[in-house]
Amino acid sequence: MGYYIGLDLGGTNIKYGVVDDKARIISKGSCVTPVTNDPAVLTGGLVAAAHEAVRLAGLSLGQIDYIGIGSPGMLNLKEGKVIAAPNIPALRNVLLAPDIARQTGRPAILENDANAAGFGEFWAGAGRDPSIRNLVMLTLGTGVGSGIVIDGKVLHGAYDLAGEMGHLIVVPNGRLCACGQRGCLEAYASASSTARRAVEALTAGEKSKLSAIFSQGVDKITTKEIFEAAKEGDALAVRVIEETTTLLGIACVSICRVLDPQMIVFAGGMILAGPYLFDRVRAAFTDHSWKMVPTKMQIVPAQLGNDAGFIGAAAVAWEAHQSGSGSAA
Repeated sequence: MGYYIGLDLGGTNIKYGVVDDKARIISKGSCVTPVTNDPAVLTGGLVAAAHEAVRLAGLSLGQIDYIGIGSPGMLNLKEGKVIAAPNIPALRNVLLAPDIARQTGRPAILENDANAAGFGEFWAGAGRDPSIRNLVMLTLGTGVGSGIVIDGKVLHGAYDLAGEMGHLIVVPNGRLCACGQRGCLEAYASASSTARRAVEALTAGEKSKLSAIFSQGVDKITTKEIFEAAKEGDALAVRVIEETTTLLGIACVSICRVLDPQMIVFAGGMILAGPYLFDRVRAAFTDHSWKMVPTKMQIVPAQLGNDAGFIGAAAVAWEAHQSGSGSAA
């Protein structure tokens, strides 16, 4: 039996756990990410999380085959280095995987957090069926994160920048995205940008069932309220949701033309809208996709929920163990 620690590093919390080689969760937990400018303090927090994951599992570190770390930011995966990470000031040119390996005595591997979550869905979630070898995951949150698995391997690209599907341009010369491009999918179809468009319309004086919520504060308008209003036929909410789902469907068409995946998995809080979201995305995909052959590609909800990050990091560790990559202890 093989055991793998997954560490999911976020700006607010570190989620951690032990997963076995059959993708079964043995332990899990979370702790606050240290607020610090000192890389040693942050690394110490990750090491402490690894020890706690092992303790909760009733194991010792010596029984762990590999540690996987999912991190945001710009990464050098070959060196296991975080070049820079938004909202985590201590992570600047930090050799995170080698440091974790040295302090735990176990080999470790670094992966982009969105890639790790996507690989987790491939290994243990929506794509777990052995027939699924090619999968793309889109996470609809503050931004649009993504991970790509091709022939059972995470796609990284020449400079470790592949898989940024949130920055596909879906509206030429469109809204300015936080990345500096204009018209990105993220600028229209993330949860935050969907809410922002509704707020803009309400600010301009457009009448809506959302007006009463809006009067309580701009931050009270979330995609949950927008979907609920759309289901009740509110014109503003319907228009905003139609724009979001149409552009998501169009993005799925572009993904299919380039990568030909078997499955596109949607994650994030927006998927709680259920069929109201998925039926519209699938309809937009069908409307804009080619008609030469019927598509076999599935658009489905993620299955791992808030556990996707640490399970995915453990999955990356499992894969590294099989291939012998990563940072040695």
